Amino acid sequence: MNMKIIYSNNHSGHNPPYEIYERRLEPYIEKAERITSIVKALKEDKRMNFYSPNRFPLSHIYEIHQREYVAFLRNRSAQLEDTQTLYPSYFIMDTYTPITRKTYEAARSAVDVVLTGVRYIIEGERVVYALCRPPGHHADYKTMGGYCYFNNAAIAANYLSKNGRVAILDIDFHHGNGTQNAFYDRPDVLYVSIHADPHDKFPYNSGFTDEQGEGAGLGFNKNYPLPLGTTNEQYLCTLQKALRNVQTFNPNFLVISAGFDTYEKDPIGGFKLTIPFYEKIGMEISKLQIPTLIVQEGGYNIKDLGKIARSFLRGILD
Repeated sequence: MNMKIIYSNNHSGHNPPYEIYERRLEPYIEKAERITSIVKALKEDKRMNFYSPNRFPLSHIYEIHQREYVAFLRNRSAQLEDTQTLYPSYFIMDTYTPITRKTYEAARSAVDVVLTGVRYIIEGERVVYALCRPPGHHADYKTMGGYCYFNNAAIAANYLSKNGRVAILDIDFHHGNGTQNAFYDRPDVLYVSIHADPHDKFPYNSGFTDEQGEGAGLGFNKNYPLPLGTTNEQYLCTLQKALRNVQTFNPNFLVISAGFDTYEKDPIGGFKLTIPFYEKIGMEISKLQIPTLIVQEGGYNIKDLGKIARSFLRGILD
C-alpha cells in the first residue's frame, strides 16, 4: 500500500532565530529542519508519494479562528522586514511564538496542506499524511502560542465533520488546548488526548481529566495526562484506552495530531518512548480501520525525527 504525503516548502520561510524562555533569548527550537529531516527519511521509502497542496479559501480558517486574529497575523507579517522578529502584544499566549515576515504565509500554507489531505480522504484514500509546519494544536480561536498560529487539525476536523462524525486523537507530548476548545461544546467531533501532566508541562492550564466537554459536547472530550518518565508499556496501556474511546464513538473519519516529542531524546519532552515503539503506535491506530488523516504537530529531535516518522508510518501501513 502506498501513502499520499502532502508537503510544501513554504514552511521554511518561517524561521525565527530566537524564542524567549524565562526572560532569556534561546535558539528557536521549532526549526524548518524538523520537516526537511522527515522528508529526507520518507523519500527513501518507495511507498511514500509526495504531493503539493492546493490553495483553499480563508473561509475554512474563519470557521475556527477569529477574523480579526487572522487579519492581525497577516498584516503584522507583511509589515516586517526580512530580518525582523516580532513578539506581539496582542493575540499571543506565550513568548515562544514570534512573527516574522513569512510567518503568515507559512501558516496559511500549512492549512492548505491539511485541507488538501482532507480532500483526498473524502475522495476515498484510507490514510494521508499532512506534513504541516508550523504545527497547530495550541492555536486557539484568537490566540497564537506553543509555536502554533492556525490550528491545522481543528480546521481539518471541522471540514471533515460536514461529511460525517470525526474523532481526533492527539498524541503530541503537550495537550492540544486549542483543539480541545474548538470542539468543547460539540457532540459531532470527539477529542481524545494523551499528553504530559499539565501540572508539569506546557500549556499548564488545560488537559486535566475533569475537562470532559460542556453542553451538547459533554462526554466528547477525553484527556489522559501521564507522568514524566512514561515508558513504552505504560503509554501503550493508555493508548489502548484512548482507542477504545474512538471505537465507541464510531466516527466516519479519524484525525491524528501526530506529535513526536514523546520520544525519549526529545529536548523539550519528558517521556521515554523509543523509535521502534512508534511502529507499535501506528499498528494500534491502524486496527481501527477508519479513514485517517495524520497531521504533523511537534517533535524536536531533528537528528532522529525522520526515523520516528518512518517507524510510525510503517506501523500505519503494515
